[in-house]
Amino acid sequence: MKFIIVIAILIVGTYQLMPMPKQFVKGSKSMKVINKCGIQFTNGNQYPEHVIELLRHYHSLMTSKNECNFEQALNFNLKNQGALKFHISLQNDEQLYWVNKTQQEAYILKIDEYLNIQIDAHNHWGLARALDTVHQLTENDRIEFLPLIIEDEPAYSFRGVMVDTARHFLPLKTLERTIDALAINKMNVMHWHITDDESFPLLLTNYSRITHTSKYSENEYYTKSDVSYLIEYASIRGVQIIPEIDSPAHVQSWGRNISDLEYIILNCGSTIKQYGQFDPTLDLTYDVVKSVFQDLSDMFSKVQFIHFGGDEAIKSCYNQRPSIKEFMDKNGIADYIELQTYYRQRQKSIWKNEIKSKQRIAYWYNKDDKLPAEDEDIIHWWGTTDELELVANRTNDFILSDYRPLYLDIGVGNAFGNTYQTYQTWKDIYKWTPKAPEGFKGKIIGGEAPLWGETNNENTHFQRLFIRSSILGDTLWNPFSKQSEKFYEFADRLGQMEDRMNKYGFPVSPFTHDYCKRHTKICFPILYEEEEPSIGQQHQFKEL
Repeated sequence: MKFIIVIAILIVGTYQLMPMPKQFVKGSKSMKVINKCGIQFTNGNQYPEHVIELLRHYHSLMTSKNECNFEQALNFNLKNQGALKFHISLQNDEQLYWVNKTQQEAYILKIDEYLNIQIDAHNHWGLARALDTVHQLTENDRIEFLPLIIEDEPAYSFRGVMVDTARHFLPLKTLERTIDALAINKMNVMHWHITDDESFPLLLTNYSRITHTSKYSENEYYTKSDVSYLIEYASIRGVQIIPEIDSPAHVQSWGRNISDLEYIILNCGSTIKQYGQFDPTLDLTYDVVKSVFQDLSDMFSKVQFIHFGGDEAIKSCYNQRPSIKEFMDKNGIADYIELQTYYRQRQKSIWKNEIKSKQRIAYWYNKDDKLPAEDEDIIHWWGTTDELELVANRTNDFILSDYRPLYLDIGVGNAFGNTYQTYQTWKDIYKWTPKAPEGFKGKIIGGEAPLWGETNNENTHFQRLFIRSSILGDTLWNPFSKQSEKFYEFADRLGQMEDRMNKYGFPVSPFTHDYCKRHTKICFPILYEEEEPSIGQQHQFKEL
């Protein structure tokens, strides 16, 4: 095993894979793939449908721009020379909709000089990761350094992005393509922030008025069948969906222009009254919450956990109703933190005891959040990693979404055209690595890059989301590759991923201009150095 690790460090620049595998050994031969349409899968017809659909997906990627017949690939023929021949062994062929252990995505990949490919994996998620590696290795129709053995496993089980369909509706096709993009980056979570103040684009059973009064146009909402389709689509590719219905803040869309529901909403904000939060003292509030939760449970029964948001409730907003203070006095609620705790307890009781859901719950937290968290709750941390020491005694699972550098929307202005923080570059994300402080009792299960939707829609979606999220995926899969490669080697790998995503129709943002992309040793010898002035800056210097 020590030999394998040493080899992996020595040849890290040989392959431009992203993310970089955990460890591998190589040979000295190369083989050209001369028969792209000759891909073969042994015993292909014996696989369950979800595995066949996964093979179909990667067959399409590996034979792109060639009119190849996938059905023929399931009829194994040893006489196909110069073609990839897959031998797949799965310990479990059950369809999985989520994973929570890194071993579930581990795989062993062996390729000999005759293009025989052996994949050993626990399940179809591990198979998806192995197929992606083969896909990257064969992009140029030649595999170098055969025979090759790769033993791979992610460092973290949760590697994702967040998309926001409340501020701008994202068509189902855009969400499908987001899942495709995640899969080729070996990322495995699409956190779906479905609703917010602005809209509630999920069709409800008993309160469809909430959807129809807040939707942006006639057909801009998601149905139960849409949700079911998306969960299946993601599962096949090894991606899990995490739905978020945020409350008690961010809920104006729940009661806007609905006479019998308007009163459960407190309208907040200094000048533009566009922010809403629940009045947590009203029984009607919980009647509506229960009905929405029943729909949520019915639609998302196959997902690992549900995100209940729970952040940014404005304490002063509760002051506008004397009845709230009277309720607090009557029930021994001392302050607004305890009032929010009261809401969360009733919310959770509805979910666990009335809806009877066994799914875990995630909540947003940062250094200013004082609400209690039960041990089974997942803390979605949007503070900075350095601030984790403030919650070091909490024993929860943690998802890290550091406001800087992982928020992908900051630096481009807010919804009102005002300056909104500083843009975080791809280098800022490269520098970031999950790190627990000394004495930390929780468990970091991974990280996520949120893309809030105030200034993002389907036209800007992939430019904003990638190529920076690819770097996060690389870090969460193998954070140790940074220690064993030169920075220009990482830039080479990033350039390959940019080209790969463009090839498959994702209009991602370039990380540099084409000269530096082709001369990474010149442009990126180290992570940071004294900046060269731009052309415009040079002109300014001359004028001075």
